[in-house]
Amino acid sequence: MKIWHSSYQLVPKGPINSRAKTKYRKGALLRVRFDDLKVGYSDLCPFAEMGDRPLERELKHLLDMKPSSLGERSLYFARLDAEARAEKRSVFAQTTARPKSHFLIHDILRFDLVRVSELEAVGYTEFKVKMGWDIQAETERLDQLCARANERTRVRLDFNGSFSRERFVQWFERHQSWLRSRVEFFEDPFMYDPREWSDVSNRWNIPLALDFAPGSTKLTAEGAAILVIKPAVEDEVAIIQSPHNMQKKFVFTHYLDFPLGQMAAYYSAAQAAPKLGARLLTCGLQHHETYEPLSFQDAIKKDGPFIVPPDGVGFGFDQLLENQQWIELR
Repeated sequence: MKIWHSSYQLVPKGPINSRAKTKYRKGALLRVRFDDLKVGYSDLCPFAEMGDRPLERELKHLLDMKPSSLGERSLYFARLDAEARAEKRSVFAQTTARPKSHFLIHDILRFDLVRVSELEAVGYTEFKVKMGWDIQAETERLDQLCARANERTRVRLDFNGSFSRERFVQWFERHQSWLRSRVEFFEDPFMYDPREWSDVSNRWNIPLALDFAPGSTKLTAEGAAILVIKPAVEDEVAIIQSPHNMQKKFVFTHYLDFPLGQMAAYYSAAQAAPKLGARLLTCGLQHHETYEPLSFQDAIKKDGPFIVPPDGVGFGFDQLLENQQWIELR
């Protein structure tokens, strides 16, 4: 196997979440020639705040054939892409499911609330809101958003583990009179602990969603009613098929990575949809408004809350990938 890489930087339009400290994301596209000479492409986009190693170390571990979970998944998707390219077909050609996406609000304090009705009009029924910078101001703004939204719209609140258990419970009790009817679930309200999550979920009768935890933890995940799956770093099949997860619901999301990685997450969600049925909730697969403009992002179209995959074979982006400058990994 031989690997080439093409580095990039993703520049956010604003803060990504309450954990992110860097001003840009540094990653690399991979071009992998496997031993059978089939060639496939994938994305490698480390997220330091989520525990990944710097790009240079991730690439070194790929070269040494000791990839991290991020690197393993990159090779997995490169192989899928290689098989499809060898057969001159799109990986999306045989997927009939169209996973729906929520609308992601990174910074509710800067979000124009006038857009709520406009987004509902084109089909969005869930808004995911990042919380944790200034909870008092964010809560006031959230209340205003809910007042503008129609009765069918639900919000998903993502705290990225920024609260303690005590602080989250105090906050929830203070606002539960209007939160209960509007919030679909609370994602990572505080760092995962199976006993504490089970206690809070049962005592206050609220659904908790687990994202920030190793894939191995998600094989059981007591106390979490919903599991957030990021195919960029997790084996979704193992998590879904775990005997402990037969009653759980799932949300697939991208890794806030490059559009090629975004489409790998979309593919994984589309493949899982027929097996999960109603247990697959509206996903988080769009991020057109997260980063400064990219030609790759422009190749992915939107139909309201649905993604229209890019043209081409494999995961698409044929000409754009050919135009990259590739450096052999050595």
